[in-house]
Amino acid sequence: MKATNDQLLSMMLSGQSQADIARELNMSKQQVCRRVNTEEFQTLLSQYRKRILDSVYADLTANARKAVDVLVQLLDNPNPFVAYNAACKILNTLTDYSVAQDLFRDIEELKEIQRSEQQNL
Repeated sequence: MKATNDQLLSMMLSGQSQADIARELNMSKQQVCRRVNTEEFQTLLSQYRKRILDSVYADLTANARKAVDVLVQLLDNPNPFVAYNAACKILNTLTDYSVAQDLFRDIEELKEIQRSEQQNL
């Protein structure tokens, strides 16, 4: 029975080495290595990573408002160090967010340029 890419991915994600996978699937280590390096497998791996990142992002987004509310409340804390740290965190996060927005905008502009150039070919 030929191993599927899904099986290979599952085994790799469970922490098995390519040698262990090869042994378990009755394949050579070179066969596993070749399969893992195919465009099809790399696409599957990228899709899996994207699903994981999307899931984590959704969880973080769902809790972001709550975290911001806590930081805002800490600004009024009687301990000046706590208030200062909350203010620093808010400002640093705002800066990071602004940088991320700029990067996303730049990426979209580059994608548009790439689409334009491809249409002109």
